Amino acid sequence: MVDTTLFPRPRAVEAGIFAAHSMFARFRDRAVINETRSFGAFRLDLSRACLLSNGEEVKLRPKSYEVLRFLVDNPGRVVTKKELTEAIWPDAFVTDDSLVQCIRDIRRALADDPPRVIKTVARRGYIFESEVVTNASKKIVNLNDVTEEPSRNEPGSLKIVRPGSWRHIKPVSIALMSLLVLTVAFVLVRLHRPSPAKPASTSTFPKVNSIAVLPFKVLNPESKDDYLGLGMADTLITRLSVLNQFSVRPTSAIQRYTNTDQDSLAAGREQKVDAVLEGSIQRSADKVRVTVRLLNVQDGRTLWGYKCDEYCADVFEMQDMISATVASALTIRLTADQSERLSRHYTDNSEAYQLYLKGVFLRNQMTPESLKKSVESFQKAIEIDPHYALAYAGEACSYDALTYRGVVPVKEGESKSKELGRRALELDDSLAEAHSAAAERELFIEWHLAAAEKEFKRALELNPNEELANLMYPHLLLMQGRVDQAIAVCKGALDLDPLSPRTNKGLALLLYEAGRYDEAIDQFKKTEELFPNYQLINMGPSYEKKGMFDEAVKEYLAAESRWGLPDSYIQTLKQTYAAAGWTAYWKKRLEFATAKEKHVPAFVFASYYVHLKDNDAAFAWLRKGLEQHEPELITLPVDPIWESLRSDPRFAQLIRQIGLPA
Repeated sequence: MVDTTLFPRPRAVEAGIFAAHSMFARFRDRAVINETRSFGAFRLDLSRACLLSNGEEVKLRPKSYEVLRFLVDNPGRVVTKKELTEAIWPDAFVTDDSLVQCIRDIRRALADDPPRVIKTVARRGYIFESEVVTNASKKIVNLNDVTEEPSRNEPGSLKIVRPGSWRHIKPVSIALMSLLVLTVAFVLVRLHRPSPAKPASTSTFPKVNSIAVLPFKVLNPESKDDYLGLGMADTLITRLSVLNQFSVRPTSAIQRYTNTDQDSLAAGREQKVDAVLEGSIQRSADKVRVTVRLLNVQDGRTLWGYKCDEYCADVFEMQDMISATVASALTIRLTADQSERLSRHYTDNSEAYQLYLKGVFLRNQMTPESLKKSVESFQKAIEIDPHYALAYAGEACSYDALTYRGVVPVKEGESKSKELGRRALELDDSLAEAHSAAAERELFIEWHLAAAEKEFKRALELNPNEELANLMYPHLLLMQGRVDQAIAVCKGALDLDPLSPRTNKGLALLLYEAGRYDEAIDQFKKTEELFPNYQLINMGPSYEKKGMFDEAVKEYLAAESRWGLPDSYIQTLKQTYAAAGWTAYWKKRLEFATAKEKHVPAFVFASYYVHLKDNDAAFAWLRKGLEQHEPELITLPVDPIWESLRSDPRFAQLIRQIGLPA
């Protein structure tokens, strides 16, 4: 006997023999008895590998049939995506896209909409919930046990003999089987034979260090789903940001590209990214039809594409597939934690998710009215799904913005934001957005610097691309005296989102607070060139600290004009300065503020009295601001406007009362 361990057969030959034997076995075992699996009005015919309904064949692609067969053979339990993929595609690498397409194909064949037979188990897989009846009343007959002679007792029937009686099979059958084995083995050997080494390609897959996910183009705008395209992008931005292997432009950076005629490559060049993910979306009830492409910005090449021709019943599965396949297309190896976070659903309720998307869309408009409406959308989402952590974090951020703008009282906004943020973290401590919201509240409302830094660091650890943390953390660093680090972090945030007006202005403000007035003015000018209508640009304080009062007044008035103050007000201030100078200008501003019916923060009155060199009145108003817990008081240690007060013992006392380091 030959020792086969010394002369092993090639794996491909083994595979060929096994495959051929399996093919023969399937033919052999099913040639006599037609085995079936029945469920509801449907029946799987295993011998013909087809799905039947009332005797008529229902068309299914081969792989879809195999997926259905596997689910039917494993009813009543969760079959994981990994288990299905390994069973149906054992020797190939496939993404969830292939499995999702098969499930969609099966559900269409079974008219399973909404899903009742094959239900999705979020983040895990699928469960086949129909009762299955197997046709096992007749014994499956093995041809090895059968002669070809009709029984004398029962004409036309097959005679059962002792198992393994190969002599009863005609020699031609054995020959045909042997030929089949050898043929399959030969083909597999050829397929598995290593190809000659090829020289390395000069056009390898490009390295992607940055990506912009553009708002999906809504193809039925009459449906008033303006938020849906931006919402889809926002969800994918959140998903892809957890990979930590390339920078992802935040939602604020890409929300400008909602025009359906937007050139994606031009947007990518403007955003200074290596690749853009573009898509179109069409909704019908709870279903969406989606087309997605990942484009190389440099040459416009399509790196990856996906199209859902039929309406997708499960938007969450679609997002799983897109985010996972983009990661695969970029050849990113994921850790187990990243894989879990990449496919995480913060809700499995489609209606709650749509309301959350609408809330994000409204919040990003940052007007008092849109912020109020965003709160309403988040609240409705939470009513539907009380465990929706992301909706709690979203509402907390909206309340913070309403508080800063004076739309809601500080104490009310603080209480609401704190409770919402606490609930978000209780539900999901790994939510970067919730930690950012907590950090913002600790810094600007609670005035707890140590707690704020802890939350900022946690948010950036979870998601280095998190927008709010990148924007606000530098101000905390500056308050701690870490000036160079603060500016470096702010510039890093600008690299992440070069077209963010808030970040561009934030860097200019940081330079001003650090006493680097020339650099601050240059950065303000760059911001103004990019965003001429941005309301929060004000170079006046920087020029004032340089002693350039003409330029300072001009810039103060330009800023107030952008804020929408009446022309008569602007002209009066301009004439007052021209006629009577700097002090008269500030007296006139104080006069206007005193006459206003609308509430003016104590902080603002204090700044007017500082300009008029009335320190006693300035401190009196600052103490009123402290009583009202005005968020702006956090800037007292760093804003140069208060420089003339810092040598006064009352200033150090005030800082200690706020809870900041004196």
